[in-house]
This record gives sequence, C-alpha cells and structure tokens, in this order.
Amino acid sequence: MYTVAALLAMAIALGGVMAILDSVLNLAGVAETVRKLPLVGGHLDVAVAIGMVWLLDIHIVNGFIAMPLREEWMSFVINGIVIVGMVPVKDAVVGAIGKGMRA
Repeated sequence: MYTVAALLAMAIALGGVMAILDSVLNLAGVAETVRKLPLVGGHLDVAVAIGMVWLLDIHIVNGFIAMPLREEWMSFVINGIVIVGMVPVKDAVVGAIGKGMRA
C-alpha cells in the first residue's frame, strides 16, 4: 500500500516538474525545437522521470523484482518508467476523488 502511495506521490511530483520544465522551455523559446528532437521530444517525461529518480536516489520498485539487477542504472530506468506509467492511475484517482467530493 505504501508503494502505491509513493508511486502516486512521485507521479504528482513528475506532473509538477513537467509543468515547470514546459514553461521554462516556452519562455526560452526552444519548446518546439526540443519536441522535434528524435527520441527526446516524444519521451521527455520519461527522461525527466529517470533523472528525478536518479537525483532523489530512490528505488521504489526494486522489492518487486525477482532477479537482482546487474547494474544500478537499470534500477533508475525501471523506477522512472513505472512512475510515468502511474500518471494515468494518478489522473484516475484524482478524478474519482473529485467525483466523490461532488456527490
């Protein structure tokens, strides 16, 4: 249960970081250039999530992996991808809470 809460919190943090990054890129006038870069433009949120996990040095999902990882960078990549995958779950949870508050 704590793992799901931690992943949801990281998905919320990723949304905030991406909003700030998008506004900074727009302010600098390079948002379109960055979006057109191959591999980076379409997956900027994944790169930011991996960087966020590396910077915070967290390993949320490692307890669920049956085999030990060969390299430490694999842990950062897996955790970053899982956090990006939790963004739709976060949106669904926020939507459900919003509907419950109106009822």
